[in-house]
Amino acid sequence: MKEQLKILNIIDIPWYSGLSDYAFAQSDILEKAGHIIYFACPKNSLSEKLAKEKGYKTINIQDRKKILNPFIIIKLINFIRKEGIDILNAHTGKTQSIAYIISLFCHNIKLIRTKADTKKATKSFTYSRIDLIICGSKYIKDMFSNINNKKSVVIYKSIILPEYKQIMKEKPFKIGILGRLDPVKGHIYFIKAAVDILSKGYNCNFFISGKEANIKWKELLELIPDNFKYAFTYSGYVDDVYKFISDCHIGVISSISSEAVSRVAIEWMSSGRLVISSNVGCLGEFVSDEYIVPRMDSYALSKKIIEKLDFNVIEKAGLENLQRIKNNFSYEKFYKETLSVFEELVY
Repeated sequence: MKEQLKILNIIDIPWYSGLSDYAFAQSDILEKAGHIIYFACPKNSLSEKLAKEKGYKTINIQDRKKILNPFIIIKLINFIRKEGIDILNAHTGKTQSIAYIISLFCHNIKLIRTKADTKKATKSFTYSRIDLIICGSKYIKDMFSNINNKKSVVIYKSIILPEYKQIMKEKPFKIGILGRLDPVKGHIYFIKAAVDILSKGYNCNFFISGKEANIKWKELLELIPDNFKYAFTYSGYVDDVYKFISDCHIGVISSISSEAVSRVAIEWMSSGRLVISSNVGCLGEFVSDEYIVPRMDSYALSKKIIEKLDFNVIEKAGLENLQRIKNNFSYEKFYKETLSVFEELVY
């Protein structure tokens, strides 16, 4: 094995998000390869909790809403020198600025900016010291076209394939949506499309899973006519997403924005399920054009679902999705590319 790298991830958000998920997925790979992982994050944040659970050494910094304290920079510099950190991996714009300042005092350290969120990338002098930008999708990479494109690379996060379970070719058709209850996820359009499908006499049941965030289930329930409420099941947050997915015939992603990276698209496709999605963020990089509909268009969504209500079509499309993941977005590819860019930066 090559010499160990010591990598400090810097995340200043107190909640867990897509960028946090990407950061820990990177770290799991690097740790498996024998490298040493550290996290700088706010005290009592979900990132700190998870880092400690994984046995990573942590150091506390302020969260993004607070004015940067110079003593935090001094604290980090001392920590970096004491631990012999090789790479700073900044996951937000503010932590990129922190990494830039630190690099002025720690001249041999390498800087990586990992971006896995939808916040627009803006020009900044701090990019002058960034050695590499890791983008979670082509959609994100395009944000850097006028900034530092020559230093950027796309690495799609992926997952270890779950066990494939064949669809049960029995009606009613089961159609699911997986994601927190938030306006950005477009549950309203999913429900409107479902009501349209049911009103046309199609034998379908609709399943919704995700924790209540900025919308409550009772608010969404009010959108459903009483005579169709029987066809909807809300299960809240589920621990076993693959059980939820395998019980469905079709997966829907009806997001109206966001989706800079899309774990849920990978989960549905890796499970061998047909996916119909809106045309936002990176979704078009995963889902074939045939299964993409305009965002915020419940009619187009219902029409597309109705077109695919055939068990043979559903099974064939699901297996094609599984093969697409294996060919283009596999965990093995994610592992190899992540390890390569980190090691090549130093060795």
